[in-house]
Amino acid sequence: MGELLISPTVSLYIGAFVQWGFLMAFLYFLAHSINKPNKERVYLSLVMSISYSFSIFTNLDTVTYLDFLFSDTLTLLVIIFLRRLWHDGITYLYIITGLAINSALHFLMHYDIYILNNTNYWWLWNAYAIGVNAADFMMVAIFFINKDFLALAVTKTWFHNCIMKRNYN
Repeated sequence: MGELLISPTVSLYIGAFVQWGFLMAFLYFLAHSINKPNKERVYLSLVMSISYSFSIFTNLDTVTYLDFLFSDTLTLLVIIFLRRLWHDGITYLYIITGLAINSALHFLMHYDIYILNNTNYWWLWNAYAIGVNAADFMMVAIFFINKDFLALAVTKTWFHNCIMKRNYN
């Protein structure tokens, strides 16, 4: 049996850092937008801060991947529903992508461990640990960087153009 790349203790600290990052993003954008009409990033960072703050009240000994899946899916649905309140495409795109990645990884881990009853370590478990933490860092970073640092918008436009060309041919 292999060894996980990220220990549970380190994961706990990473989770606390991500929660802190979303809270700081919310407080920064709240203060920054006091006399400005554009409050999009305030709303988006508030939703993420509230969503990730609920994990403070979870017991890590009893929480399952399905619980994380439901939490991320609910957050994703709330953000999609509230999309009409903001037009900040880059931040929205990165948050949606990060939540989708996390949801997919939570589902795969739930399926692997609870449906297939797999108890043997394999590469998916490290992919999960690295993928979820990378997606969380990406979502926090986009609030402060506000640049398309992974070229997601370019990729989205390219796919959209490919689909449009295909539909017209």
